Amino acid sequence: MPALFRFLVRHAIIGFSGAAFLVAALIATDTAGFGRVIRQSDSGLLAACLVVYFLGLTFASVQIGIALMTGQATPDDDRPFRTRSPGRDRRGWWR
Repeated sequence: MPALFRFLVRHAIIGFSGAAFLVAALIATDTAGFGRVIRQSDSGLLAACLVVYFLGLTFASVQIGIALMTGQATPDDDRPFRTRSPGRDRRGWWR
């Protein structure tokens, strides 16, 4: 499996598990009557699954963005990703 695919799947799983935990906590604590509405509704399970899905998309996107911005992405050879700074080039700007 390519490293990029593993990276995306790993961080998407982290985001979706965070969303599932948040929805479970909202239902358990009955925040703003959310748990009661989910439990008493005929399609409460469908509503809870949709909330987990859409929150999971959001959390997974944020998790992937944070991982990319903090430099946790690694190329295929598993060395840390480093950018080349133009000021660090020993040959100079004219070459």
